[in-house]
Amino acid sequence: MSEHVLPDIGGDPVVPFVLAAFATLVYYNSIELVVLCSATFKRCGSLYFWCLLIASTSLIPHVSGYVLLFFRQDVSQYAAVSLIIIGWICTVTGQSLVLWSRLHFVLHNPRLIKGLLVMIIVNAFLLHTPITVLLFGTVSPNPSLSRTFSVGYNIMERIQLVGFCIQEIILSGVYVWETAKMLRLRSEPHHRRILAQLLAMNIVVLIIDLVVVIVEYIGFYAVQVMFKPVAYSIKLKLEYAVLGRLVQIAQGGSAATSGGAPGFDTILPSSAYGSELRNGSNFLDAREGEMVSRQLSKISPRTPSDLG
Repeated sequence: MSEHVLPDIGGDPVVPFVLAAFATLVYYNSIELVVLCSATFKRCGSLYFWCLLIASTSLIPHVSGYVLLFFRQDVSQYAAVSLIIIGWICTVTGQSLVLWSRLHFVLHNPRLIKGLLVMIIVNAFLLHTPITVLLFGTVSPNPSLSRTFSVGYNIMERIQLVGFCIQEIILSGVYVWETAKMLRLRSEPHHRRILAQLLAMNIVVLIIDLVVVIVEYIGFYAVQVMFKPVAYSIKLKLEYAVLGRLVQIAQGGSAATSGGAPGFDTILPSSAYGSELRNGSNFLDAREGEMVSRQLSKISPRTPSDLG
């Protein structure tokens, strides 16, 4: 493989330990995310569940591919690249689909929802296809061909990373905007606190994306390819915190006022909740409340603190 894509990590005795630490962290986070996902959802039929599960589990093959590529020279590079590509596609597009699927909880504009889904599909095709071809080309046994593909890969990888970063910013921005529209009708401090928490979480995600892009453009290839899955595992963990705030929104902030962690039994459709919607005392109208309740009825946390 060309030195442009696979540098000699043995030149710096610290780098292998950094890569090993990142890989260990990703494995731990991925396993924890799978456990959280299994413990959180009482039914497996929702798109939100499957997107979270696939994105979480895909971190393992993605990182494993780089571990084999960097540390096991006796393993086929094509096999290692296959793991990298499969894991990367499922993780990145899965993360975007997680952001998209949760829009159904707060956004009731079918045209906009479909438009955002088309954006994800088109970007997946336009960005994943060339990077797949180029990365496989870099492991060609022909040195000249490998160098040619490496040049294209280094350029396309930066374009791809920025493209997915912008896509996630758009999806998160729409979510925050729609959530703010729902909460602005209520002036209670706990509603403002929920909005502030959602904004803070999305700002953290934005900072993580910017750090990934900066590390990519600095040129520390060996570090950035292992840091990216760490970043995505952190973003997926934050998704459960966002879900906790979403539960509070559906409850009209009752969890926040009581000071307890939101429980899933309380967000299932009930006569009291329905009465509150009919009386117009909630910030959701009846149609929106019914839709949010129907979506959230697929979720049931057994350990509410995991969502906080």
